[in-house]
Amino acid sequence: MRAQRTKIGVILPSSNTTVEADFQRVVPPETSIHSARMWAVGSSVEVLEEMNHDLDQCAKHLGSAAVDIIAYACTGGSLLGGVGFDQKVKQCISEVAGGIPAVPTATAVVEALRSLKIQKVSVVTPYPDDINESLRAFLEGSGFEVLGLFGRGHTLNLDIGADTPETILSFAKQYLNPEADGMFLSCTNWAAMGVAEKLEMEIGKPVVTSNQATIWAAFCALGMDQPITGYGRLMASP
Repeated sequence: MRAQRTKIGVILPSSNTTVEADFQRVVPPETSIHSARMWAVGSSVEVLEEMNHDLDQCAKHLGSAAVDIIAYACTGGSLLGGVGFDQKVKQCISEVAGGIPAVPTATAVVEALRSLKIQKVSVVTPYPDDINESLRAFLEGSGFEVLGLFGRGHTLNLDIGADTPETILSFAKQYLNPEADGMFLSCTNWAAMGVAEKLEMEIGKPVVTSNQATIWAAFCALGMDQPITGYGRLMASP
């Protein structure tokens, strides 16, 4: 007889091709990933606001699958309304999905930064300026000191997903403020989780990425606390 599977639901932008692959890297046996997609092709505040109109339908669909938790895997989309917006997203998903707990990426990032005691943070992103401004306001409103925030200016989500790990690593090192406690690499479609550990080794500071934090928070909520190596300090600690 097959053991009961743990089912993780993921709500993500339709053009995101990274977050599901990152989940699959680290999920334990008898754990499955089930996705629902919100329409989004571009990368701008307006696109993300329109994308969130699909949130209720996605939550309803995943609720029908009786998943154990739902991760809202979009950093910008979970913080557009400023501090507290992520909690509204969390509550909306849970209510529509019939009480299933939810983990928005923005919430997970705040918890991850605090867990690693990163108060002064250097931030790099693939975003254009409007999303970067929203991200800065959210982080500063959540109590962090943003020592620098630099984006690559991508306006299409497919271009974000096309950035190589080597490009991301080089970009991050270029914009590290030496006074920072650590770095945050934002965006669930950016292939940053795979370079987190190498970046930590090269800069000597902890690193948080959007997918790393989202997966960590979802696993914690499910009581899946086995350390996972290869993806930075956050996931290597129980």
